[in-house]
Amino acid sequence: MRLNTMAHLDITHHFGAKLAERRRGGLILIGSVGAHSLGEALHYEFKPRGVYVTVVPPPLTNTAVLAKLGFDPRTMPMKPMSVEQCVSEGPNALRENRSRIVPGRMNRIMNALVPAFVKRTFTAKMLGKALETKSASASSRGEA
Repeated sequence: MRLNTMAHLDITHHFGAKLAERRRGGLILIGSVGAHSLGEALHYEFKPRGVYVTVVPPPLTNTAVLAKLGFDPRTMPMKPMSVEQCVSEGPNALRENRSRIVPGRMNRIMNALVPAFVKRTFTAKMLGKALETKSASASSRGEA
């Protein structure tokens, strides 16, 4: 948590000052809670200085992390988004000076309809189950 927060803070401090001095440019912050709060504040702080700031909360994305957690994208109830689609939506939102973009139409619909605490609970349970399954699998291999 500290790494995610401090990395965003360090990056925006370093590059934000340079961009504000030039009076143009933009920053895209990828992350959830820490990036969202910082990004929203900076979006309005930098706006009069010609600097755009957009936050991209990462959706479920088809990366190697899924396999490491024991998920198979082909059998998941909600298909993970491709990395290319997730990445492409950030610059488009930055050009439009949007403070935040949730990549993917289905993710935007879910984001609008499902309360945040339900999403957090679902994510926590899903990750807990994946880690539990992975731990049990590792234990059984160690016993064999």
